[in-house]
Amino acid sequence: MALTKTQLIGEIYRAFEGVVLEDGVGLWEGFALDERLERTLRYDELKAKDERQDWQKIPVIRLYECNSSLSFFDPKGMRFHLGLYLLFALDVFMDEEDALHQDKDFNLSSPEVKFALTNNLESDFSKKRYSLLNNQQIQCVVYFLEYILEESQQHFRMYEGKQKSKFDKHNKELTEAITLWKIMAIMR
Repeated sequence: MALTKTQLIGEIYRAFEGVVLEDGVGLWEGFALDERLERTLRYDELKAKDERQDWQKIPVIRLYECNSSLSFFDPKGMRFHLGLYLLFALDVFMDEEDALHQDKDFNLSSPEVKFALTNNLESDFSKKRYSLLNNQQIQCVVYFLEYILEESQQHFRMYEGKQKSKFDKHNKELTEAITLWKIMAIMR
């Protein structure tokens, strides 16, 4: 049985409490890497804007503005930002997001959190970027994926045909990812 949403949120805050970015890749630096701005003055300007001490101070709009950064984090960047991304995916900041979406000019995409936690986990790239997570943090990812799986199963029980095959693929992907994350925890 998966944790409740409230329990999961508490676990995430506890697991990532006090994590700092150090010299890792931050949101704006990740954005600059995606834009291929390395070795430019603009890269240095963007990197200087990154929050490095307290991930809880990062406003939700930054996740939208730097929505590709999740793909460019190094291990320290991933460890620093992951708690924020998990909370974001759980709609903890829904009021803030609703306010953003009220602006008719707001057209930024949200980051693909579930994709980052389920896709290509056995690659050297993924193994490296998740390498600094401790067991408590990895367990939060497992709890998060289990929660998403349970929510999905409750939501899609009624679908048949084409929707059912999409649902089955989604569930298989989540189940496989949960298994791999559990293996990561054992390997620590």
